[in-house]
Amino acid sequence: MTRLRDSLARMAFALALALTAPLAARAEDAAALRRALAETGARNWPAAEAAARASGPLALDIVAWHRLRAGGAAFADYADFAVRNPDWPGMDLLRERAEAAMSEAMPPEAVLAWFGEAAPRTGNGLLRLIAAIETTAGREAAVARLVPLWAGALVTLDAAAETALSATYGHALAEHAAARARALLDRGETAEALKLLPQLTGDDALIARLRADLQNDGPNLNARIEALPPDLLADPGLALDRFRRFARLRDVERAREILLAQSEAAETLIDPALWSSLRADYARAALRAGDPALALRLAWPHHLPSSHPHAVDLDFLAGWAAFQTGDWAAAREHFERLAQDSGSAITQGRALYWQARTAGAAGEAARAEALMRQAATHQSSYYGQLAAEAAGVPMDPALATPGLALDTVPDWRGAAIRSDRRVQAGIWLLVAGEADLAARFLLHVSETADPQDTARLARLMAEFGHTHHALRLSKRAAQRGVIHPAIQFPLTGIEAMPLGIPAELAMAIARQESEFNPRAGSPAGARGLMQVMPATARDIARDVGLPYDLDRLSSDAGYNALYGATYLAGLRARYGPSIALVAAGYNAGPGRSAQWLAAFGDLRRGEADAVDWVESVPFDETRNYVMRVAEALPVYRARIAGKPVEWTPTADITGDGVTTVPLPRLDTTLMASARPIPSPRAAALALAAAAQAPPRIEPAPAVIDPATAPMAFIGPMPPGETRLD
Repeated sequence: MTRLRDSLARMAFALALALTAPLAARAEDAAALRRALAETGARNWPAAEAAARASGPLALDIVAWHRLRAGGAAFADYADFAVRNPDWPGMDLLRERAEAAMSEAMPPEAVLAWFGEAAPRTGNGLLRLIAAIETTAGREAAVARLVPLWAGALVTLDAAAETALSATYGHALAEHAAARARALLDRGETAEALKLLPQLTGDDALIARLRADLQNDGPNLNARIEALPPDLLADPGLALDRFRRFARLRDVERAREILLAQSEAAETLIDPALWSSLRADYARAALRAGDPALALRLAWPHHLPSSHPHAVDLDFLAGWAAFQTGDWAAAREHFERLAQDSGSAITQGRALYWQARTAGAAGEAARAEALMRQAATHQSSYYGQLAAEAAGVPMDPALATPGLALDTVPDWRGAAIRSDRRVQAGIWLLVAGEADLAARFLLHVSETADPQDTARLARLMAEFGHTHHALRLSKRAAQRGVIHPAIQFPLTGIEAMPLGIPAELAMAIARQESEFNPRAGSPAGARGLMQVMPATARDIARDVGLPYDLDRLSSDAGYNALYGATYLAGLRARYGPSIALVAAGYNAGPGRSAQWLAAFGDLRRGEADAVDWVESVPFDETRNYVMRVAEALPVYRARIAGKPVEWTPTADITGDGVTTVPLPRLDTTLMASARPIPSPRAAALALAAAAQAPPRIEPAPAVIDPATAPMAFIGPMPPGETRLD
């Protein structure tokens, strides 16, 4: 804690000096921007634009972005904005609004310039584009552009667009009605597909009606399917809907039969992604049932591109299934393919760890050792830590960096990315107190930015005190192989609270539950830092005699942490320190941990392999949750201690044979008097006084150019944040 206090004090002193530094350039007015955003929230566009004009061009564009996305503006305004800011976030919606603003009187050249090679997004946009093509290039060219868009159901059409297209191009489109019906049914848009039935004949009409009834649980389905001749029964779309129906009815055997039959070629799947989620579920179920050969056939071939999210899981499952069958060559092939799917530490560690296990099982000891050591370079990840333990590789000291340590992250000051207007918009939104909207801009930038630049943006967010947004950005960088522990595993102050459980456990759970957002909420009603359910908090308060305050669960991080920690202490008392059981119980409910102990064996007593036990968890969310919490534990141990610690992931997962932990004695006085944990920035400013920093820190001047200004513009933040829509 002393190191953290010293770090905060040093940061505060530097901040105090920066806040009084002169500014070289002045391009925007912070107070005017705040007024503009307030008027924007009320959709008072004239007042918002007037205030933005008093600020500067960036504020004007931020207001314009809001106004244009709200709809109702002139097309010229959309076109002007899109030319100047083509890659701002939310441009898909803005383009839809622009298409709605297109009129029949628009010059065809303007329409063609707007779309270029892009497809329209709306019915009105499609009408304007096709009309422009016919005017400039003739009817044949217009039909050539229209047919694939219409037949592939690539544009959502309203009634007016459907009527207009039918009246003008109905004859040309009629022969493609069956293709359009198939495309709509593939996406489950049954009602739209049924509108085309009058245009269909023969087998096309029969299959379309049957597919629609399969999607809607229509009458006499089994008899109608059995009556089909083999060529119609082999229709790929019909197979897809039969598969979906059997899956919906939990008829796993018949669903698997169709899946296996259709997986011989990508074409018979129509779109491999439509099958991928259930493919993974069925493969895992086969593994849990002790049939790895079936699991391998279900997982592979999946026909997905390596960039698809489900490719990672399916390539792993194929490798794991082959490993369990003893086919080392096939397992190696699948695990090597897994390594090509993603550059993230999580996937690389997983792929290399299992490549090492496969080489070891195949008797290739030297190769196994080399691969395990290579896997151990990914020490921020679950499998990388298991590899480090197995190979005897010590912890990287960088993971043990104490305190806030934001100076270990690349600095955004002076970086080229500060010239990006989206980044400047994000900075100004932060200054105006719109942290969530600022995060939207910066996260959008991170989709294409260099990962080190994404880390710079995470540092920016952290310096403003928005740890949860910084962590989200850090995770984006980590997905592309760049990890900085100070922002990937941030310290927040919660680790210093006497919670009655290991501090690293509280931090790891809070990190996974809310990313340290004290105001986080879930659709199920969970609240705050550790996503505590109000009913659970009420029960805890009643059982141990604590004060219960619903609002504090979402406004006071310390108060929320005490309730979450009390619940975790109960799980440890029931299951021991096994992070697999404790984390699974926190995420999926304590009864699930008991259920899986019975199903997979007691990993605490050596009845099941720890790694296999975690991989056998049937819920994707919970399985990932356990791994992410487990990998955070040793890093937080080290960061809190300020020095590397011994790798013990296996003991963490199994509980090292311990099956129960005594309940801690709860400090009810602490609970009753808990106060909000300050943000890092607030803590820094508070500690500045103790460090004999200047006694009064003046706000930054109101006018700043975010492209050139130093840290000085980060003045006092107004309270409250606006949730992203």
